[in-house]
Amino acid sequence: MKKSIILITAAACLLAIGCEKKNNDTTGAIAKEYLDLWMQEYHPGVSANANGVYILEDEPGSGALWNKDLKYSRLNITIRGFNGKITSTGHEEYAKQLGTYEVGNYYGPTFSIPSSGYAGVEALLTGMRMGGTRTAVIPAWLLTTDRYSSQQEYLKACSTTSSLIYTITLWEQTDNILDWEKNNASNYASSYFPGQMKAVAFNDASKSADIFYFCSNASEFQGRDTLERGIKIKLNYTGRLLNGQVFDTTLEKVAKDNGIYDSSRSYSPVTITTASSYDNYALDGSTSIVDGFKGALSLMKYVGEKGVAVFTSDLGYSSSGSGSRIPAYAPLRFDLEFVSVVQE
Repeated sequence: MKKSIILITAAACLLAIGCEKKNNDTTGAIAKEYLDLWMQEYHPGVSANANGVYILEDEPGSGALWNKDLKYSRLNITIRGFNGKITSTGHEEYAKQLGTYEVGNYYGPTFSIPSSGYAGVEALLTGMRMGGTRTAVIPAWLLTTDRYSSQQEYLKACSTTSSLIYTITLWEQTDNILDWEKNNASNYASSYFPGQMKAVAFNDASKSADIFYFCSNASEFQGRDTLERGIKIKLNYTGRLLNGQVFDTTLEKVAKDNGIYDSSRSYSPVTITTASSYDNYALDGSTSIVDGFKGALSLMKYVGEKGVAVFTSDLGYSSSGSGSRIPAYAPLRFDLEFVSVVQE
C-alpha cells in the first residue's frame, strides 16, 4: 500500500478518535497527534526547532540576519498541503506547472508585515539571512495571528488540524517602506527620464517629498489654449509596475504586445470628467481612481498632450495592492494621453 494511502487512513482514524473523545481532546491535541504521525512517516528524525517549526530544507543566505524589529520583510512564499499540492505561490514557474499562470498577474517577492501575520511565519524566518530559502512545516497551532508565550497556550487556542509546508525566500527588510518606495521611484525617474521627470506637488500629500514624479510634452503646445476645467475629455492610458509589467491599458496594441489582451473588452479611450480640484476628477462618472492618476490628469492642460507619472503606493494601492496584478506597496507608472474633448 502506498504511503499516501496509509497517511490518509491514519488521518481519518485520528479524526474519528477525536470525534469519539468529544471534548476530551482539544483540536490542538488532535493536530499534534496528526503532525507527529506525518513527521514520523515522511521525515523521521526531524524535530521541531526552538521556535516550534520543523525545518525540512535550508539554503542559507549570505546577507544580514532577519531582524524581528524591522517591520517590513520582502518575501517570496509558496504554501503546500501535506498532499504536496501547492495552494499559494509567488513563483511564476510554479503557477505555470499548476496551470494557474496568467500573463498579467504579478509573480515575485512582495512586502508583508510578519508581526501581524501567522506566528509560524515569524518562527520560520527567525535565524534566516537575506538571500536564503527555507522550507519548513508550520504546525497548525502556529497558523494564527495571535501570539502566546508557550506551546501549550497555542495548542489550547488551536482551531484547525491542518499544518502546512511553507517555502520562503527572504529578499530584504526595511523599517520604512515609504523610503524604500521613494528610492525606487526616484531611481526609476532618473534612469528612464533623465533631466525630464521631476518631483512635483499637486496636493498637500504629494508635497511630502519625492512620492510623485511627472513629465509631459506640454512645451510643444505653448501658445495654444489650455483646457477648461469641468469638461469631459477622452483619455488613453497604460499602467505598469516599475519592473515594466503592464497591468492595464486602453490601447489594443499595447495589450497584445504585453500578453494581457482580452477579446471581451473594448480597447478605446475612456471618458474623464475634469474638475477644478484634482480629487474631483472622475473616470466615466466614477471617482474610483487613485490619487496619483488623478494628480497627473490635473497637471495636463492640452488636447494631444502626453504625460508620464511615477508615484509611490501612498498615492496608489497602498498595503492592499489591487487584485492579482498589483502587489502591496508597489510604486506605479502611468502613461497618459489627452485624445480629444467630448462634445456635448
